[in-house]
Amino acid sequence: MGLIQSRRSNGSPESDQTSSNIYKYPPKTGNYFGSHFYMGGEKFDAMRPDAFLFGENEDLNFLANKLFSYSFTAPQTNEPIKTLKSLINIRKDSLKFYTKVYFTSPQLQQQQTTTQTLYNIEFTFDSDVKCAITIYYFATEDFVDKQVVYKPRDPDMNSETFHYKRGSNQVFSQSTHIVDPSKFPDSQWQYDPVKETIPIVIQCDAEDEEHVGHSHILYAVVDKIVDGSYILRPLKQKQMMNGLCYLLQEIYGIENKNTESAKPDEDIDDNGSECIICMCEPRDTVILPCRHLCLCNVCADNLRYQANNCPICRAKFRALLQIRAIQKKKPASVAAATATAAARDVGSGDTSSALSTNQDGVPPGYEAVSLVEALNGPTLPHRARQVMVMMMTIIIIIIIIIIIIIIIIIIIIIIVIITVAR
Repeated sequence: MGLIQSRRSNGSPESDQTSSNIYKYPPKTGNYFGSHFYMGGEKFDAMRPDAFLFGENEDLNFLANKLFSYSFTAPQTNEPIKTLKSLINIRKDSLKFYTKVYFTSPQLQQQQTTTQTLYNIEFTFDSDVKCAITIYYFATEDFVDKQVVYKPRDPDMNSETFHYKRGSNQVFSQSTHIVDPSKFPDSQWQYDPVKETIPIVIQCDAEDEEHVGHSHILYAVVDKIVDGSYILRPLKQKQMMNGLCYLLQEIYGIENKNTESAKPDEDIDDNGSECIICMCEPRDTVILPCRHLCLCNVCADNLRYQANNCPICRAKFRALLQIRAIQKKKPASVAAATATAAARDVGSGDTSSALSTNQDGVPPGYEAVSLVEALNGPTLPHRARQVMVMMMTIIIIIIIIIIIIIIIIIIIIIIVIITVAR
């Protein structure tokens, strides 16, 4: 059909699908939500049984197209909580059309040459196991034997299966897989919640006997911009593990922020990991359902009784979720050096690198750390950020002054030349 120019994969799973399988929000009859939910092994009553606590209600339409039976048994007080481990992750923001390929073909009648623009897909991903990546177009979803299966509208509308070894920061970039969005109407490249068809599905399957059926799925759509070219836009991510499908929701503000690539005119106060209210304690509390990580636990407790709006987006919140990260304690020598550096920062008036994290309830041999730093590494201290921005500003001012002096000298030389010539 002209959409995909790629080698075909053998043995693509297929399954029968009917529109009766679709299960969308809101349901025609019955209740979508229960009166309670479990988190961290504890039971919580739902304050609003008609609303999704971790996003918009419509987000649940991406979860699955039919019901699952999920029997949950609350763990005993002395039983450790079982965690879900994501073995594969696509970095959502890295997904893009990265190359334009031009082909010229003469027309038989006009004897003219036309140009056709084609695209390749690129994204960055991390995998703790060997994995296989397949891209489907205009696909429908089904679940067979506790595994997610995608079937494209046409058998030729999927890529071959590409195999990768385990590793972090890997780049998917296959020159043999080419996409031509112009072959189909722009409306078909957009997601319609009423239909069962997903424009683009990127499926990463774990190739490990211990994790059969473990998959990471990314939905995407294609947008046409003003100049006539196309861009690839990620839509939603899901994770399939242990026979169940989980919807992955972003936490805004959890990414590492520093000024290594920041511009001098950017607001530096927003580039740290400190609470946006007290500006001294680390962020560890997420506001739900907008999912902004912007508060420390103390300010979050105060906010509960003083306001009901998120300080970032001003949307009303229904719950506050504290997320704590722990790590094994450092050796004595490293811990002593860290303590000395923190004391030096406090003595110099910089407390951002010496932020204290509440250690209550931390298991022996571990210590609580800032959530942002646990996921992204240590952030730049506030004083270091200020010094860096100040140096960049001074350098820019010096360059501008030098340019002005050069322009003045050139003008003087021109005036002298003109005067002598007369």
